[in-house]
Amino acid sequence: MNTIFLLKYGELTLKGKNRRDFENKVIRNAKYVLKDHNIEVEKIFGRFVIKTDSVNEEEIKEIGHKLSNYVFGLANVSIGVTVDNELDKINEVALEQAKKYVDKYHPETFKIEVRRPFKNMPGTSTKIAADIGAYVWNALPDLKVKLVDPDMTIMVEILEDFTIISSEKLQCLKGLPVGTSGKVGLLLSGGIDSPVAGYMAQKRGCYLNCIYFHSPPHTPQKTKDKVFALAEKLKQYQQGIRIFTVNFTEIQLMLRKTTDMQYFVLLGRRMMIRISNEIAKRYKFKAFITGENLGQVSSQTIENLHCMNILAKIPILRPLITYDKNETMEIARKIGTYETSILPYDDCCTLFLPPNPRTKAKVRQLEFEEAKLDFQSLVDRAVETVEMVDL
Repeated sequence: MNTIFLLKYGELTLKGKNRRDFENKVIRNAKYVLKDHNIEVEKIFGRFVIKTDSVNEEEIKEIGHKLSNYVFGLANVSIGVTVDNELDKINEVALEQAKKYVDKYHPETFKIEVRRPFKNMPGTSTKIAADIGAYVWNALPDLKVKLVDPDMTIMVEILEDFTIISSEKLQCLKGLPVGTSGKVGLLLSGGIDSPVAGYMAQKRGCYLNCIYFHSPPHTPQKTKDKVFALAEKLKQYQQGIRIFTVNFTEIQLMLRKTTDMQYFVLLGRRMMIRISNEIAKRYKFKAFITGENLGQVSSQTIENLHCMNILAKIPILRPLITYDKNETMEIARKIGTYETSILPYDDCCTLFLPPNPRTKAKVRQLEFEEAKLDFQSLVDRAVETVEMVDL
């Protein structure tokens, strides 16, 4: 018997003619996440199976953890063993799996769940499950059968050439495989929101590139290190990540010197969009991702967001647009970015904040302020000095 991982997906089953592309992307992403392990991946009738020669319990646990926590597009993964398609052998192995589970978790109720995508054994799935259940119950009579929400479920997957028997099923991230929706630019800061927005975009198949605006010496190197650490967290879900660091100091100083301070935040954001447009054009991004949330801060009203949208040459996607701050913080804790995000190092978004920022700006007002400076030259110089790093 060999340890095997049975991977199933949910939303991918809704795909039509391009379903194979989605499946292949899941396989590539799974192989990347498991690059440090000796594994084989095979696609069998709407399922993936990953085989490993490892008998090390810690490594098997680690493989299951990586698959369930870092591969988008999977619904669940079952960790089991393989056996020949013979009922006597299936009964024996099912009982072994049940005994291990009983020793570890002490369940009181159980059921047998049988699936037969190839219908290559006589009898119905229900009949086979009943036969296996009777065999297990005769050996473990203290267990009670419970078909709805039992303490223990022994899963029997009868495939064409072998059967997989498992007692542990891990829930996965679901969503779409990273890369299936194309390349996007994440406007990444050191706060809580933008890394979470990036994670949620990855869940919908987006491959992230990060655009970070840095204002030395007003923002220290520790701020930049913090942003790079957040990007490393997001890298866990995709094959590498690229960071574009934009020197934003000159632009912020010119805005502060030349324009009405009540528009300072919005004018800075519009300059970020202009610079991001140039990067996106050069590297073929399909959209921008931001951590903006409707009404959470004064710059994120519908009117102010419109002033950003009107400049963007590609869509601006805002995954957190309706989220409560506590919901965002909960996700940040789950994906491991929260503790880094709350480190006390300011980024450029918190510099020179006006006491009374404009909450419902009009485009013509911002254009009037922008006419006070040669903003295109500022954008061009910022683009020319962009630092690109691949993690």
